[in-house]
Amino acid sequence: MMNLKRLPVVLLQCLRLILLFTLIFGLILSVDSSSSLAVDITSNQPQVLQPPVTGLVSTLSDEVEELPAELIRWSTYWQLCWEPYPEAKEYELQTVLMQGRSPKLERQSDRCFRIQAASNENQKSQGLLNREIILLMHKIQLGYRVRAVLDGNRVSEWSPVMAVGATTVSE
Repeated sequence: MMNLKRLPVVLLQCLRLILLFTLIFGLILSVDSSSSLAVDITSNQPQVLQPPVTGLVSTLSDEVEELPAELIRWSTYWQLCWEPYPEAKEYELQTVLMQGRSPKLERQSDRCFRIQAASNENQKSQGLLNREIILLMHKIQLGYRVRAVLDGNRVSEWSPVMAVGATTVSE
């Protein structure tokens, strides 16, 4: 039977090992914008206009809930916002994974996109336990890019990919 006092140390070592393998795997499987893995999203391709969506700003925010027995439940949210695009009716976001781009697009009218990037429940004295490790794993594996959707089957060029968990302004 494993000593329960050593469990957090073992878990941290496992997370470090997973992170190391993820880094190595990412380097081996890295996909650039000219990759043949890119998938046509629709058969009726829209007209692509310059420039891309600009003014991307990504931030992190933490929410902490106190629980009984000196426990906390916390979440870190990653938010991506961008400048308004002239004549945009909506915006499309595309998930970009280490393995390539998702063919599924998320469409929205808002100029900000927010997702939960990390969460945990632990002793209050431990603070936001493993937050940085979880965020680092997302930065390596997950990103989003955005484009504007205009009338007449027209879209803007895609923005650069922004890594989930990364920020463009100081926290």
